Amino acid sequence: MGRRPQWSLAVWLLVSHVVVGLVAVVALLLTGVLADDLRSQTSHALEGQAQTWAMNLAAEVEDTGRSLTEVAQRARPRFSKARERVLIGLQVVDTEARIVASSVSPNDRSLADAPEVRAALLGAVGRNARPRDPAWITRRALLDGPSRFGDVRLFVAAPIVVRGEIVGAVVVSRTPRAPVQAMVQMGSPLVWRVLAIALIAVLVALTGGYFGSRSFRRLVSAAQSIASGSDDVGLLASVRGSRVAEVGSLAEAVDTMGKRLRRRMDGAEAFAGNAAHEFRTPIATLRGTLELLRDDPSMPSKQRERFLDTGISELRRLDDLVGGLLELGRAQRLTKNEEVDLDTLLHRFAESHGVAVEGRAGVIAGSRAALEVVVGNLLDNAAQHGGSEVEVRAARSDTQVVFEVIDDGPGIAPESAEKLFGRFFTTDRQQGIGLGLAVVRGLVRAHGGTIDVQSRPGCTRFVVRLPLSGTPSDLQRR
Repeated sequence: MGRRPQWSLAVWLLVSHVVVGLVAVVALLLTGVLADDLRSQTSHALEGQAQTWAMNLAAEVEDTGRSLTEVAQRARPRFSKARERVLIGLQVVDTEARIVASSVSPNDRSLADAPEVRAALLGAVGRNARPRDPAWITRRALLDGPSRFGDVRLFVAAPIVVRGEIVGAVVVSRTPRAPVQAMVQMGSPLVWRVLAIALIAVLVALTGGYFGSRSFRRLVSAAQSIASGSDDVGLLASVRGSRVAEVGSLAEAVDTMGKRLRRRMDGAEAFAGNAAHEFRTPIATLRGTLELLRDDPSMPSKQRERFLDTGISELRRLDDLVGGLLELGRAQRLTKNEEVDLDTLLHRFAESHGVAVEGRAGVIAGSRAALEVVVGNLLDNAAQHGGSEVEVRAARSDTQVVFEVIDDGPGIAPESAEKLFGRFFTTDRQQGIGLGLAVVRGLVRAHGGTIDVQSRPGCTRFVVRLPLSGTPSDLQRR
């Protein structure tokens, strides 16, 4: 596939204006709106001419006392001049619809079958349109010439009334101009108007493009500033006040993204420092142990075994740290979504810890492996740091699933409760590495849920809330 064009906003606006103009012209030609308007104009003009000729002929009949046939025959030269000047056809018929004078047809021809003539002889103005071959088919004609290119010919008949009696009718006919011919014959006025409209479109496009792209240019500068690590958001503040709603919304989104990036960068920096500190202690212990073993080859066997046990213990701690970090990383990107029977999962882990489960949680959508880590870590934590009794409670509502792990241990100090879910925080470094609850919180958040702790002496309660949004409807009914 070829590369798509990349133009400035002003160019896109200009192209859109031109396309809209062309669409309007094409619509006028193809939808027949202009053709209908030209026919309507011609029909109104013919009606006025027909009534004028009818009144003139009626006045001559009344003033001279001659018959309509005689008056119409004497008026034939005027009919011919009218045909030459304004390109109309004139016919005069008597009360029996026979032509008594005409500029286009022989006399004595009957028009009794013409609906417009019948209407006129009954006292009304009759109108009719008959199809015809366009002028460029019947003969060579120029678009700017006098010949009309319309594909119909319009007929208007007006009654001739003398002393309250209808003595005949005048039939006036003309071919309207074709839409293309009308546009060509407008000539230079149309060209100047089109040029003026095009100039206005260019000015509007350039002005709109400049003011519209100004906000985008500021937004690009702000995004580049954020990408370079700058904390200066002054440009974003000005862009948020843009008159273009979408630009303001985009600025808000970029600002939010920048704040999240800065928080992640700060978190990554803090995490790197914490991880380095946690790894440094066992590494230093291992280094000292190995140096002692190297420098004292005659060390007693019991002392050597004690140092080796210490080294193995530190290696296990390092292994636990690596495993915990891997679980923490997986918690940040939870992608698997499946049906998880939370009741079966809770009962399985509860039985392995000799704990009872009260209530029902049902089926939710999520990652079974991740939820197993959550439940397993909470029960392990309660067994290690809690009292003699641990219980699990579960409940389900229309919007969420809640399960609690409760123990009767000594409780958690208030100052420790605030740091409990932080990375590498532990109250017993002999029992843990301080990543279990951080992993639990990450996995719960990855499911869109929350985890809280409520603690006092004799009762510590971890409460996990998992939303049902996104769960299939058949699961919600279980």
